[in-house]
Amino acid sequence: MNNNNYCFLDLFAGAGGLSEGFIKAGYSSVAHVELSKAACNTLKTRTAFHWLKKHNRESEYYDYLYRKMTRTQLYNLIPRSEIHSVINAEIGENSLPEIFNHIDELLCGKKLDLIIGGPPCQAYSMVGRNRHKRKMQGDKRNFLYIYYADFLKKYKPRYFLFENVMGLLSARSIKEEYYFEDMRNLFRAAGYETEYKILKTENHGVPQTRKRIILVGKRGKKTGFYPNIKLWNHNETIADIFRDLPCLHAGQGSSSPCEMGEYFGKYLYETGIKE
Repeated sequence: MNNNNYCFLDLFAGAGGLSEGFIKAGYSSVAHVELSKAACNTLKTRTAFHWLKKHNRESEYYDYLYRKMTRTQLYNLIPRSEIHSVINAEIGENSLPEIFNHIDELLCGKKLDLIIGGPPCQAYSMVGRNRHKRKMQGDKRNFLYIYYADFLKKYKPRYFLFENVMGLLSARSIKEEYYFEDMRNLFRAAGYETEYKILKTENHGVPQTRKRIILVGKRGKKTGFYPNIKLWNHNETIADIFRDLPCLHAGQGSSSPCEMGEYFGKYLYETGIKE
């Protein structure tokens, strides 16, 4: 089956980094759910870009970048349902029914194949816990995975992907129970087996040293389904990534497109950044 036949829902979407990866791989998004209004504006803008690109109207998006039109005018270029797919809401017990209704309208009876996302990492982060006098115990963000399970039970996707920081492995509740163990039990109760790996960004083409837990769930009881992820080791540094950007002094610069310098490397082309 072609990836374009698969659709996904992004929870705790942030600015949409996970979504961008899945869209680039050929999947289509049904909805994004995000609390931050600023992040939702980014999600809407990217939604507009992807719709215009799909319909060979990218030039209209560049008119927006060059400030020939406003953000509102950009949004008016695409179907209202596309902008409506970005749901600016806090995921919680009281909001779930309304969010479910909103997503049901967008699905129009279509089956949801995949749910992606990861709750805010601050509550699990080692840095956040060390700075907090109660080690983040009692913070409601610790328990947002409970609502993630509610989405699994409601939509029963074939798979889900849950991403978070390394601190999740050691984070514990006031009762000294590990959140990671509890959430995997909860996902199993919802009908999913889970497998996870700790992935290092530097092994996958990113010029940054960072680790992330990537948990994959599959509906049913079978195991051994975790994908074999190819490694891409490289020698590029942050300086290499920025090499074609103009030199600026404090107070200079613009949010509009700028003239780029010469670039003789391969990385920015191989990653699609130069597009």
